[in-house]
Amino acid sequence: MGKYNSVWIIIPIICALLAVYGFGMFFSFGVALSCIVILCIVYNMKRRKEIWIFIAALLFSIIGDWFLSHRKGIPIRFIYGIICFFVAHLGYLWFSLKNGKINKKVLYVILVAYLVFFFLLIYPYIDDKILIAAVLSYLLISCVSFATAAGIRFPILSKCLFVSGLASILFSDTIIAFREFAGINESNFLIMPTYYLSHILMTLALILTANNEKNHQINTN
Repeated sequence: MGKYNSVWIIIPIICALLAVYGFGMFFSFGVALSCIVILCIVYNMKRRKEIWIFIAALLFSIIGDWFLSHRKGIPIRFIYGIICFFVAHLGYLWFSLKNGKINKKVLYVILVAYLVFFFLLIYPYIDDKILIAAVLSYLLISCVSFATAAGIRFPILSKCLFVSGLASILFSDTIIAFREFAGINESNFLIMPTYYLSHILMTLALILTANNEKNHQINTN
């Protein structure tokens, strides 16, 4: 059964495709929810308790997604969404630290890049101090979680997939920032596909890591 675990990833892929093609929020939420179910099936949850941290991060992503997709002209829901995604990144950060350490070189590079991005292309368009604090805090935690993912101790393929998943979130968030604050809308069509891709890539990374651990146990017994 273990070697076929990666087949499960077809479920969130199908949910993502249906969501992108307009079949409703059920499939949008279904991407992360199906990833959660898959991880519960694939992993020994008692032995690898840090998986619960990653699952909690996915749950907060779902809640944040709900706030951003149900704003209905209520500005505070945008901030609530940012807070939920902030907590999700805390989860990714914590999970990565449980399986590695922060890559300081990556942290310095991405922090400089995104702080320049923030002060040149976001800050001039925000008047609300609370929103400025929320966006800046989210930017910082996103950079730290990505740098920590870059230091995760996974097999090379799993690590590349996991880091690519965090990169997809950063890419999606960057496009949202362009849309919300700079009024640049040309790349909006990429926001949700890259958001879904992030969950799929990170979940696949964890599935492959679980398979690798099981194979290692079999070979050593």
